[in-house]
Amino acid sequence: MKNLNNRKNQLIIAAVLLLVIGVANYFNYYAPPKPIQKLLSFTNLSKEEQQSLIQKAKNSKFEKQTINSLEPKDTVEVKKVSEKDINDNYLNYAIDSNGKLVKWNKTKIKVFVSPSEYQRTIYQALSLYNSFFEGYFTFFVTNKRENADIKIDIVDKFDSNENKDSIYMAGVTNNSFSGEDKHLTNSIIQILSKKPNSNQKVTSSEVYKVALHEIGHALGIIGHSPKDSDIMYAATRVSDFSKRDIATLKMMYSNNEELIKEETANFASVKLNEAEEYARKSPNKAISWVNLGRVYYDLNKKDKALDAYKRALSIEPKNPIIYQSMAECYYSSEKYETAIKYYNLSVDYSKTDEEKNPLISMIGMCYAKMENFEQAYTYFKQSYDFDKNDKALLKNYLVSCVETERKQEALNAINDYKLKHPSIVDEEFIKDVLKWAK
Repeated sequence: MKNLNNRKNQLIIAAVLLLVIGVANYFNYYAPPKPIQKLLSFTNLSKEEQQSLIQKAKNSKFEKQTINSLEPKDTVEVKKVSEKDINDNYLNYAIDSNGKLVKWNKTKIKVFVSPSEYQRTIYQALSLYNSFFEGYFTFFVTNKRENADIKIDIVDKFDSNENKDSIYMAGVTNNSFSGEDKHLTNSIIQILSKKPNSNQKVTSSEVYKVALHEIGHALGIIGHSPKDSDIMYAATRVSDFSKRDIATLKMMYSNNEELIKEETANFASVKLNEAEEYARKSPNKAISWVNLGRVYYDLNKKDKALDAYKRALSIEPKNPIIYQSMAECYYSSEKYETAIKYYNLSVDYSKTDEEKNPLISMIGMCYAKMENFEQAYTYFKQSYDFDKNDKALLKNYLVSCVETERKQEALNAINDYKLKHPSIVDEEFIKDVLKWAK
């Protein structure tokens, strides 16, 4: 019995503290400093240029077999970026406030684009990325939403923003990531189909430009470029990649860690200055305070982060991401009961089960940290039942089964999972659970 207890303790340490740190949700807004009506006027392009973009969208080069294929081609080799390739870049603005890259740890990225009159336009935007970044990553379109890494939806309004401030946004990207290396696990892009406060539809050219920008966020670009000639400028004015856009993304998805470290040596001051400047210019916009709070959080200034989030909450009291951000502050400060309160509020204001599930998992993690494994079991089971293909959620659930002596449930879960993923039984963690359960 003593040896069994030791194994169980080892499992809890491995699974709860190391292997399955829960999925944290990060987000980016496409939030130009000018009203969206001006942004969507598209006055920066001539009529000929507009028509050219529309024609390009109609004649997308995205291969039909790629659009219909659920299985991408063979993995391409990741290239190493040299100093002459990077030229000018804005990597300091693209990384997070800890100086870390947030990116996909795969070269095959599956995308689901919801059916709409703009679907081909978004395919064209994806094709443009493929044409420039072959060898770093490749987008493949799937017709099954549940198989996608990135989901792109065309919406009439943003669910998370009921404030009049929504007139400043044309697109929203919500990213989920996991692990110490912060690799992306899921991304949801929403793009407006109508101009705010009117029924006027946006054009294909306008959607194309916004899609290019939001896809950049879905690839892990956290902030915005300070130059208006770049796709990732906050109020995007261009419809093609600049050399700086290309250099930045190629560096992010290269394996040249030494060069990346050199290029981001002064990241902390850059990120803080950027966020503080946004807050000064737009004090009545919730997103400016949320961004500032995130930077403070990453710089371990949690009291200042909470103050910024509370300021954002006074502007948008029903925004679930603000509550989630506050919960993360309390969780990282080991104030788990308070974290649960704010995670629950985030769940209450979230619109879809897809948005709620990572929050439910984190509530379970809070209870596990407090060693209340009966409650942790309830939330881990609910989260795993929602997505039985997620190995991290499976391990959370198994830990709670171990601690609550649910041997048969643990065996059933492993047997069910290995039907689709046979290699799971080769993992040491799973082997330990099987020994305990039998």
